[in-house]
Amino acid sequence: MHRVGLVGAGNMGRAMMGAWIEAGTLRPEEIIVAEKDPDKLADAAATFKVDSGEVADVATSGIVVLAVKPQDSAEALTLLSGRLNGSQTLLSIVAGLTISSLRNAAGPAAGVVRVMPNMGAMVRAAVSGYVVEPGEGAFDADAVISLLSAIGEAVEVSEEMMNLVTAVSGSGPAYFFYLTEALEQAAVAAGMDEDVARVLCRETLWGAAKTIKETGSDPGELRKAVSSPGGTTLAALREMDAAGFMKMIADAVDAANRRAGELAT
Repeated sequence: MHRVGLVGAGNMGRAMMGAWIEAGTLRPEEIIVAEKDPDKLADAAATFKVDSGEVADVATSGIVVLAVKPQDSAEALTLLSGRLNGSQTLLSIVAGLTISSLRNAAGPAAGVVRVMPNMGAMVRAAVSGYVVEPGEGAFDADAVISLLSAIGEAVEVSEEMMNLVTAVSGSGPAYFFYLTEALEQAAVAAGMDEDVARVLCRETLWGAAKTIKETGSDPGELRKAVSSPGGTTLAALREMDAAGFMKMIADAVDAANRRAGELAT
């Protein structure tokens, strides 16, 4: 039996495999992957030196990770249905796929975990919100936490919060990319060289994120620390406030939260 079986070898599936192996959480021979695209399957097996097979083969693993696109989840769950026992766990990173849907496929004995990671998994800097329903069998919480910790931080939440987790952190990287993109474009429009703008904006984002994480400071307090009275930062922030920056972000999160609810199955 493989320790982990992965259904889906897309971007997130590949990111997780790479992180598990790089972190030493799993050896390649402890992983098996299934993927309906034969080219993707062959590439994943060759790149990560893992075993490959059908969903039925993956379903014998200790932890079965569902990492398919939402539109492919019904088919994958059908293929997994009735195959899991009390010593196994079904872990899903599929957006909108509820604990109830996972339980229907997993049966009463297997553990069920719903996870929303984000793109930071590509560099082992994800943050994952997760919900656990142990089931009637012997649920191995430590094994699940070790997988999530290998790709970044992990925070347990109630299922009622999962759509909001999706809106805040699942979609969140795109918000920061968009801000960086806008900052780059503003710099170039004002006459800066594109390559210089890219470096300045990229490293500014990285430095700001690193400062928040490593100091543990409140972001609002850090913002105030940069904002000298009568200075350039306050002039910029006043423009953001005038344009309704805070409301724009709140509305964006609300829209993503509502859409996550519409996608829930």
